[in-house]
Amino acid sequence: MWYSTQADRVFTDAWHSDSAIVSGESLLNTRSKAYLSLRLWYLRVNVIQARDLVPGSKDRNPQVYVKAVVGDVILRTRVSLDKNVNPQWNEDLMFVVAEPFFDSLIVTVEDRLENNMVRCLGKCVIHLSNVEQRLLPLPADPLWYNLEDIVFEDGMDKEVNFFSKLNMCVSLDGGYHVFDESVHNGSDYRPTAKMLWTAMIGVLELGIINASGLQPMKLRDGRETTDAYCVAKYGPKWVKTRTAVDSFDPKME
Repeated sequence: MWYSTQADRVFTDAWHSDSAIVSGESLLNTRSKAYLSLRLWYLRVNVIQARDLVPGSKDRNPQVYVKAVVGDVILRTRVSLDKNVNPQWNEDLMFVVAEPFFDSLIVTVEDRLENNMVRCLGKCVIHLSNVEQRLLPLPADPLWYNLEDIVFEDGMDKEVNFFSKLNMCVSLDGGYHVFDESVHNGSDYRPTAKMLWTAMIGVLELGIINASGLQPMKLRDGRETTDAYCVAKYGPKWVKTRTAVDSFDPKME
C-alpha cells in the first residue's frame, strides 16, 4: 500500500504497481499519456503556364503535364491542350502538409512519349518553409520559377545557363480547417491559422473514474482477461488513461 499525493515524484511508478504482470516494452504503454495532433495546412499549387520548354524532338507535338510531389504524395495535372513549348493549364493541385515544414515541394514538367515513356523537361524544388501563408481566401501572387535541367555530355553532368520557366501560385492556406477525423465525431472545427481562432472561454476538466462489465478481449495463461484504458479527445489534444491490467471492472481515477 502506498499513501501520498499525485505531486509525489514516485506517484507514476506507484500508480502502476498493479502492472507487475506486464513486462518488457509493453510496460511503457500502460502509463497515461497526452498527445497533441499535428497542425495541418492545405498546400495549394496553382499551375498556370510554362514558357520556353525544350522538347526532345521537333518532329512531334509535345504532350506536356506537370507533376508535383510532397513526401509520398504525387499529383499530376492533365496534359495541356496547347501542343507547343508554351503550354497552359490553370489547374489547382491540393496537398495536406503538417508542421514543422521539413518537406519540399518538387515540381517537374514532363513530356509524355510513346510506349508510356516520359521525358523530364525541367524541375524546381520549393521548400515549404519558404511558402507564403495566407489567412484570407485571396489568390496568391503568381511567380515564375526556373526549371533546372541537367544536360549529359560525355558522361558528365553539365549545368546550362538557359532555363525554361514555370508560372505558379503556391500558398499555404490557413483559413480552412483540415479534417483529420470523422466529420460526425469531430471536436475541432477551427481554421489552421491561430490568428483566426476565437478567444478561449474557459478550461474543460474531465475526470475518468472507472468502468464496469467489460468483455474479455484476450487470453493470458489460459484464462480470459482484459487490459482496459480510455481515450478522450477534444480539439487538438488526445489523452490516454493508464492501463488497468487484468480487470473487467477497471478503476482509472
